[in-house]
Amino acid sequence: MIGKTARLARLFRDDRRAVVIALDHAQFKGAMDGLRSMPEAVEQAAQGGADGIILNPGALRDCVSRYAGRCALILRITGASTDANPVFDYHRPIASVERAVALGADAVIAMGFLGGSGEAASLALLAKIAGHCDRWGMPLVAEMLIADSAKFNDIPSIARGARVAYELGADVIKVYGAGEPAFAEVPQSCPLPVLVAGGATAEDPVGTAREAVRRGAAGVAFGRTVFGAKDPAAVVRALVAAVHGTKGG
Repeated sequence: MIGKTARLARLFRDDRRAVVIALDHAQFKGAMDGLRSMPEAVEQAAQGGADGIILNPGALRDCVSRYAGRCALILRITGASTDANPVFDYHRPIASVERAVALGADAVIAMGFLGGSGEAASLALLAKIAGHCDRWGMPLVAEMLIADSAKFNDIPSIARGARVAYELGADVIKVYGAGEPAFAEVPQSCPLPVLVAGGATAEDPVGTAREAVRRGAAGVAFGRTVFGAKDPAAVVRALVAAVHGTKGG
């Protein structure tokens, strides 16, 4: 589809890789260090040369001048719960694909949960969103999470999730597990670009990014290890060098 092709070209460079900075955490965790000023957080990502950013709909009001023409916008369209909620099951819609088009998004991102009581509803919602994305020419990034915390970084489970997202109509996959030696199984499980998430305490985000690309990832979608750093722009620049300067294989 022409719309999807054009939008994905604004996210992925000619090497088909991307460095995405996730700045959507405050919707479920509240104000955090590094995200107290959303315009400043976006500015740091753009200054560092990020290819894309992830934002919640409300943050756009204050940030559009900081990212427009500088990096692609991935709009979070599922959420509606916080970390005060004891039930980790699935997300609900917080914005429509049509609204994402009106807001100028280059892609949307939605959660898919495997395991747990909310799996069926989660995957049904993901498939429904995929249909809306096809209608509007909007790429869908599926962020696939394992509901069982004991298997959060289990590669067979993550690979299954990536394949499920492909089968339901996603265009890009975001997953955890980049630090696992067998991570190559994940990009091998589906013919879609795979972006790796960093988590809260990645000791070496640049090294993690480099290894993930070598194992077949198309790039990274890091958040807390970037906006929580003393110099976020410098971390982004290092990630860009690692992702776009690393040969796969």
